[in-house]
Amino acid sequence: MKKVLFLFALAMIMVACGQKENKQQEQPTDKADKEVFVPQGVPVAPMQQVQVQTKDGTDQTASNNPNGTVLKLEEGKPLDFSQLNNAGKSVGDQVAAQIDSIRYKAEHGDAKYQYAYGVCYEKGWGVEQDVKEALVWYRKAAAQGNGPAYNSIGNFYRMGTGVKADPKQAFEWYQKGAAEKDAQAMLNLGNCYFYGMGVEKDEKTAVKWWKDAADAGNIYAISQMGDCYYYGIGTEKDLTKAVEYLTQAADHNIANAQYRLGILYYSGTGVEQDQTYAELLMRKARDGGMKEAKEFLEKNFGK
Repeated sequence: MKKVLFLFALAMIMVACGQKENKQQEQPTDKADKEVFVPQGVPVAPMQQVQVQTKDGTDQTASNNPNGTVLKLEEGKPLDFSQLNNAGKSVGDQVAAQIDSIRYKAEHGDAKYQYAYGVCYEKGWGVEQDVKEALVWYRKAAAQGNGPAYNSIGNFYRMGTGVKADPKQAFEWYQKGAAEKDAQAMLNLGNCYFYGMGVEKDEKTAVKWWKDAADAGNIYAISQMGDCYYYGIGTEKDLTKAVEYLTQAADHNIANAQYRLGILYYSGTGVEQDQTYAELLMRKARDGGMKEAKEFLEKNFGK
């Protein structure tokens, strides 16, 4: 069980890094070298975050994600989080409890643990928070071809965390992560192409990388692809494919997907009309923090 919990916690820190990214994007800065080159979030799907359920309820350190619970393993497959119901600890506390083991394995050259140790320094889990030290360990892991480390270094250059913000450098590090099949790096690389960050804007190439990320199991990329087919962004509009992707994302409590799918079921567009199910989807999207869903319920259901 200890091994399972540790592997889970290690997987968690890989996806929890997106939480810090979004918070940083929301904080204004007067320093030119801290300029953020990508608008907040992505067109419709934000970066990955996680929510961990404990026996006392939801871990408050990860409960601000408006799009609900997404638990992912490193290989991108959904994980049943019931195994953590009795843990009673936050992800950070679980990782901190393993800090000696993480440090030992990192210092002895294990790339995955070097990456994990970097996350510990970035988040302040079991060590004093130090983004420059985090970058040192990310670089060590990246030198061994660790995909998540490439992605994290890209984030640092995108946000100007511990380094001067540099969109081209961010793009190049995301490229390296995507080449290692890291799903989050693929998603970020797609964002670079969509916004023209460090590379010429190219919606079709953006969609190509979002699809690769979706195929690798990144649930936010799956939601993103649903919207691409829904609107015809970088691809032909295809409601059948939109419904397929949006349904997968909605089943993982992605509020945007629940909202979009709710509209389709309400009108019977691309699916058999089912306003009862549409209301259920809208309620979930509203509870996930989507104000558009709240407005839709008030306007169409009087709730």
